[in-house]
This record gives sequence, C-alpha cells and structure tokens, in this order.
Amino acid sequence: MAGENQTLRQSMIRLLMGYIPTRAIYAAAKLELTDHIGDDGASAGELAQKIKVDSAALYRVMRVLAGMGVLREGHSGRFFVTPFGDTLRKNSPQSVRDFAIYSHELVYDSFRGIADSVRTGKPVIDDFFALLRANPDQEAVFHAAMSNRGRSETAAILEAYKFSEPQTIVDVGGGNGGFLSAVASSYEQVAGVLVDQPSAIEAARAGRGGPLPRCRFVAQNFFEGVPPGGDTYVLKRILFDWNDEEALRILKNCRWAMNSAGRLLIIEPLIGAPNEPCPAHLFDMTFLVMLHGRLRTADEYSALLGQAGFRLRCVVPTESDVSILEAVVA
Repeated sequence: MAGENQTLRQSMIRLLMGYIPTRAIYAAAKLELTDHIGDDGASAGELAQKIKVDSAALYRVMRVLAGMGVLREGHSGRFFVTPFGDTLRKNSPQSVRDFAIYSHELVYDSFRGIADSVRTGKPVIDDFFALLRANPDQEAVFHAAMSNRGRSETAAILEAYKFSEPQTIVDVGGGNGGFLSAVASSYEQVAGVLVDQPSAIEAARAGRGGPLPRCRFVAQNFFEGVPPGGDTYVLKRILFDWNDEEALRILKNCRWAMNSAGRLLIIEPLIGAPNEPCPAHLFDMTFLVMLHGRLRTADEYSALLGQAGFRLRCVVPTESDVSILEAVVA
C-alpha cells in the first residue's frame, strides 16, 4: 500500500508540474528556436549566439524540449528538430507557434483566478473582447492564434464535409477569412461573404487569412444582424464564446437572414463522455476563467437550435478537435 500511495503521489506531483513543459514550449516559440535550427542541427552555443541568449540556460530548456520529443539531442551535443517540433516553426503548414504565444501571453495568467471563477461562476475578465479592442497588440496576437489553429483544422473539416456548388457561404465571425479562403480555394464556384468586426475585416482585406476570390466583406456585429442572401451560414468557433441567451441571439439573427432552403453549420468542439480524457473538457476551462460562454454537448446545441427555429439534422465528426453540426430550418 505504501508503494502504491507513493506512486500516486509522484503521479500527482508530475501533473502539478505540467505547467513547466508548456512554459518551455512557449519560450521556444517566442525565441523562434526551431526556426533557427537547420537540417544539420545546432548546438546550444551556436543557437545562443544567433538569438542572443545565455547558452547554459538555453541548453537546460532544450534538454527539456528533447525529453518531450520537440527536439532530439545527438551524441555530439547538437540538437535537431523533430516532426513534432516542426509545429513550432513559423512557416510550417502545421504551425501552432502563434497559438503557443497566445496561450501563454493572453490565457496563462488568467488561470490564477480559477478558484474565484469556481466560487462565483464568473470569469476573471469581465469582457475579454473589449479588452482585446482596447489593446491592439494583444488583439493581433489573438487573431494570429485563431488563424494558426484554424489552419490546422480546416483541412480536416473540408475532408469530412462536402460543400455543394454553386452557392454563397456566409462566414459569420470569420476573423481574417482563413476558413472562407480555404473553402473558396477548394470550390471554384462558391462565393463568400465574410462578416466580422472592422479590425478582422481589415486583416482579411490585407490577405492575412489567404486569398478571398469571389468574396465580399461586411463589417457587422453579429448580435445586431447578419447579412441575408446566403445559402449556407457558418458559425465556426463562435457560439462557445457566449452564454445561452447570447448564443440564441446569434442563432436567431442567422435564422432571420436565411431562406427556408438554407442550412447552418456550427463548427465547434463538443463535450465528450463522462470519465474519459477529452481535450474539450480542458478547453472548456478557458471559458470558465476568461469568457461567459462554455462548450456544449450535441443535445444542448439541438435544444438551442430548436428555440431559434432550426432542426439539427446531423453531427459530422472530423479528425481535428471540432465537429460539424448541420442544421436546417424547422
């Protein structure tokens, strides 16, 4: 029994120290560490000269990264980037570097208040999006991270769900247009309408989300309305930011804009089964401490859709963290 208890204790301590590996990954992302390591590898001393840091301290961080499989340390003291570590490179197709920076510069500190959020049921930040609008540098970090994460899941979405053409897709709250750009590039007869706040529309016009042929831009608050005339309306990672009352307002605005033959796609992670490890359960904690929304089950979305005049037709899983909930007019 003593040995078993000791093992349990050690396992819990390892979990409690889980912030250390993620902070090491953040340091690597911030310092562009993997971008400075070529195919021939590099020693800590060589890298320290390039990025102007202390070589001994850098080696200690790289040793941690090698233990996680981000880097591989060779016998000669040179480090190499693994396929896993390639995801921290800026220009990798699988890059999550911007999301790593966002996670640790905008999200990490908020978790100091998680106990208070549990006591009150309220986030530690009163209005996260107002905070972003008041801080353009942080807003830029946020949009870069969302685009970063979006690129990694868009391929899985397009593989799992086929868009008929020709049609007009209205991407509500579509950020810098990354998802709509991918759809328009895959379906040559699809036209698009990108709807978001002015700062996001400006980024989309500048091409930060990719080319947007056959698309028009609408700077509009989706709580106030949604442009009519679309065949398919997309809410990708939108509704989980808001409580049920606010989510219902967005859904009703989409219903008002749609014709009877239209369809609505809600693309979000779904809460998983009890007692099973699920990334959505962890992700839901960020909503607890930072936003007024939450992740939901498919049944909870079905109930909200019914109140807004929709019927949930099907749920399509993808190889990424999100599922696609297809709804039609009831």
